[in-house]
Amino acid sequence: MKFRFPKIFHAKKNEDGKAKKKGIVLTPTSVVLATYALLLLTKLIDVAFINRENEYYSVVILQLMIFLLPGAIWCRFSGDSYIKGLRLRLPKANSLLLIASSALLMISGGLLISMLLGGLDSLSQNFSLYDTFISKTDGSLPSNLYLLAAYALIPAICEEFIFRGILCYEYENGGVFRAVVFSSVFFAMLHFNPVNILVYLFSGAVLAMVLYSSRSLIGAMLAHVLYNVFGLFGQPYMNTLYRITGSSNFFLFLVAFFFLLSGAVFCHEAARLYKKYLYDGVSSSYRKPVLSSPAQIRASYISVLKEPSTIACFVFYVIASIIYMF
Repeated sequence: MKFRFPKIFHAKKNEDGKAKKKGIVLTPTSVVLATYALLLLTKLIDVAFINRENEYYSVVILQLMIFLLPGAIWCRFSGDSYIKGLRLRLPKANSLLLIASSALLMISGGLLISMLLGGLDSLSQNFSLYDTFISKTDGSLPSNLYLLAAYALIPAICEEFIFRGILCYEYENGGVFRAVVFSSVFFAMLHFNPVNILVYLFSGAVLAMVLYSSRSLIGAMLAHVLYNVFGLFGQPYMNTLYRITGSSNFFLFLVAFFFLLSGAVFCHEAARLYKKYLYDGVSSSYRKPVLSSPAQIRASYISVLKEPSTIACFVFYVIASIIYMF
């Protein structure tokens, strides 16, 4: 989806090779770039500017500004009917097992990738939000509720709205695979953490598959919330669980077992849902591809990568990664 400001026009070719008349073009990666820039800005803000007495409120407000503000502006300029294409509907009951298994798949897969790349030391890492805001709680019920809202619920809603909502909708006209690839790549880069980029890339791909299998953006949000809840309350206990097993090989076996089990359940549920859609004659929930030939599809990938806003996203990622390392 591209929208333009009138009065300044020049010719440019569409993805199908036809020239068109247009003005200043904002592409979907413009939204991603805005979120990256705002998020990087929060990393550069001195902690003194954050209200520590109401830290949870500060974190929530910053997230709404970073994600929902650029997303809302994009939707507003894209037309009144645009929001209807983002699949903002409740998931049906028959997709709940898919959502639950996807959360377990992301948890076990993320642990497995982290352990294989970073060793057992990765189990002791505490949950943080974009490696900027560290989750803390005094153990009380109000504190835990604030923690759930600020570090699990709000991030899942905001991130899914941008990456599985807007980006998947925008890029699926070149095929669902293109939507999964680009939404996952930009989602992984969002966290500005080169050490765990494969974990986020894997999670982004699973969440995109939840979106298309359940045909519900809220379904992807629920899976993301479950994943975040584990990061908040389950991750710190992984080291304890490892000590109980008493063997690194046995612990790795357990993680791999749950990864394979959850993956099998997830794939089975996705196949079952698609069979049901086919049997019931339910039309697909995604936009029909406008690109037919392999050459056009390849060109569509290249055109996205050549966009100035895409290049700027990679530049921001490199800058933020350097900040993360030092």
